[in-house]
Amino acid sequence: MFDDNLLKILIGVTSAFAGWILAQVTSSLKIWLQRRKILKLLLEELVDLDEEINRLFFFYARQLEIHGAMGVSSESTVGLSNPIFRGYYNDALLSLNQKQRISYQMIHSLVDLINTGITNLRNKSSEIYTRHACDGMTEELAKVCSAWGQTAKAQFLSCAGLQWQIRFHLQNRHGPDLSAYTESHEQFLIYLKDMQKKADEFVANGKTIERTKFDEVYDASTFSRSVP
Repeated sequence: MFDDNLLKILIGVTSAFAGWILAQVTSSLKIWLQRRKILKLLLEELVDLDEEINRLFFFYARQLEIHGAMGVSSESTVGLSNPIFRGYYNDALLSLNQKQRISYQMIHSLVDLINTGITNLRNKSSEIYTRHACDGMTEELAKVCSAWGQTAKAQFLSCAGLQWQIRFHLQNRHGPDLSAYTESHEQFLIYLKDMQKKADEFVANGKTIERTKFDEVYDASTFSRSVP
């Protein structure tokens, strides 16, 4: 009888232990699968951002042409969205290495910078239109208009920098090394230099366009322009 009770106790303890082990394995597997899904979504979000930046390129190319035509635009645009990073990045941290963490943080800090820049450009445009309506064109306002153009150019280059970093991350997703003075750093600076020239070309092109053309809703030439 004693042996029977001991057997029952052993069976009970073993069953409880096996149940605990199963629960731990199930919980760990669930966490692993969730992190894996988040990592996949974080990469997919980068692909989405890469596509959205092309929209901003078209917008800022137009702003630079308007600046070249000695004008200021009242137009604005929608910013970039990164809900996966904002909502789930912390849940994936333990599955990322240092280079991946730094890359993600740099990319999404640039997203915030660009979105802030969109608001700043909109506010500058509003200020210029208000002051021009009240006082007309003054020397001081002309300086503000010039600053508006420089802001548009800075935004264009920020978009360029963001797109380069996104594509670099996607091509080197297991170790996107953005350390200073590396080959990738050199390639990044060469790319930015080329995009600076591209921005200047848009400004120069704007000098050949009549300002009234920018009031047209549809311009066939816009659809023949390639993304930078």
